[in-house]
Amino acid sequence: MSEPANDTLDAILDTLIPPSDDGALPGAGALGLAPDIREKSAPMAELVEHGLEAADARARKRGAASFAALPLTDRAEVLRELEVSEPGFVPGLVFQTYATYYQHPRVLEALGVDPRPPHPKGYDLEPGDLSALERVRARGRLYRET
Repeated sequence: MSEPANDTLDAILDTLIPPSDDGALPGAGALGLAPDIREKSAPMAELVEHGLEAADARARKRGAASFAALPLTDRAEVLRELEVSEPGFVPGLVFQTYATYYQHPRVLEALGVDPRPPHPKGYDLEPGDLSALERVRARGRLYRET
């Protein structure tokens, strides 16, 4: 992928998930997620490449050198337009971006989640009201032991 395409993807990622106002959460593009997202999006690489080119083309029509050169509000507008003109590009990218972003250690730490796998330590759960299960328990087993 070319350097302009890398810049465009980073700008799109920062548009989808911008940094928080207080700076606690970084933007998705600033985290350097583009290589991971490209790898996860490999089956739709042609669609992604075409979408990045379309984003830059729309930015040029607005007088900017590239998508990355647009102000954030214009970037959001371009992405809304691409949702219509490039079906599959934006929704697929949104899915991969969220899935990758919320697994990143910096994001997990900023959210107060221990950046580790849930097993073998597990996570503590607050005790809940299990009274709704009484009808299920009362009916007994619906299977046989093997």
